[in-house]
Amino acid sequence: MFVVVCGAATGVAYLLLQWLPHQLADAEAKQLKPVERLSHLNNVRGMVLQTAAGLAVLGGLVYTARGYVLSRQGQITDRYAGAVSQLSSEHLDARLGGVFALQRLAGDSRQDAASIAQVLSSFVVRRRPARDLTPSHGVTVLAAPGPPTPTPRLEPDVQAALDVLGAMGPATRVELAEADLRGAECLGLSFERADMRRCLLRGSDLRRASLRESELDGTDLRGARLEGANLAGARLIRADLRGAEIREAVFTDCSLSSARLEEVWASSVSLRGADLFSARLDGARLDGADLRDATLINARLVRADLTGANLSGADLHGADLAGTVLVAADLSNARSLTVEQLNSAVLGQLTRLPAALSHLLNELSRTDHPGTGIGIT
Repeated sequence: MFVVVCGAATGVAYLLLQWLPHQLADAEAKQLKPVERLSHLNNVRGMVLQTAAGLAVLGGLVYTARGYVLSRQGQITDRYAGAVSQLSSEHLDARLGGVFALQRLAGDSRQDAASIAQVLSSFVVRRRPARDLTPSHGVTVLAAPGPPTPTPRLEPDVQAALDVLGAMGPATRVELAEADLRGAECLGLSFERADMRRCLLRGSDLRRASLRESELDGTDLRGARLEGANLAGARLIRADLRGAEIREAVFTDCSLSSARLEEVWASSVSLRGADLFSARLDGARLDGADLRDATLINARLVRADLTGANLSGADLHGADLAGTVLVAADLSNARSLTVEQLNSAVLGQLTRLPAALSHLLNELSRTDHPGTGIGIT
């Protein structure tokens, strides 16, 4: 081996000091005097040595950088494995440490953020599975009489995992289907395009949260706080939002077919282009709501308050408007609106009706027949 190394070193030295300098200097050296030719050759030789030294330094830097990258990847792998193992600990402090270690790791290694989101999502679902609350064999469990049970708070480690997931940004997909997240504190967090189907989010705080294009089919959101939340393009088919507060929330282009929205507080909510087919909105507060181009086919709006709401372009085919307050509402371009529907609703002189039905305002203002619409001057 020593002989081979010495031979290789001798070859490199000959190449750099003799052969290559002569090859580079021959073209010009032929026209120079012997003394000048030797000086020129030494200059070329110095240039070759400087170039070789620079390449050697560059190669060393590349080798060092490669070693650093491999070392860092090994450290990240070790940190990843250690953090994941902590999530299985029986001790709360260890689990919290694992969650925060993964948070730090996601910040240090963006290429691992997606897998970290999956790990934390699995941790939450495993710790709080919603299926444990589902009665077996189709038996309905009746609540015991007495005061309502307060909404439980999440364990600190589960809440911490939600905080980390909600702060990772829309580039990561959160998968929390069938998780029990009752009482979760998700103020201002982001769960865009998340899978949260059949979750229990009863009494949770989702104010100003971003749930754009998320899947929330069959999710229990009873009594949840969604003021200012963004659910544009989300799917909430058969979701239960009874008693929820969704003031000034954005449900633009949402799918809310067969959803339950009785008694929701939805003042100034944006439901433009939303699909509310067969949705139940009995007693809902929808004053000032934006329902332009919404689908309200077969929807129940019994005793709902739509004062000042904009229903221009909304499809009201078969909608139940019994006792619905439409004072100052804009129905000028509403579709499939009938006289029978208006006769059961509460109208006012500021209510804007389609041109073919605008004469009803004067007629209704003069009637006092029980069960007919009421004209408010």
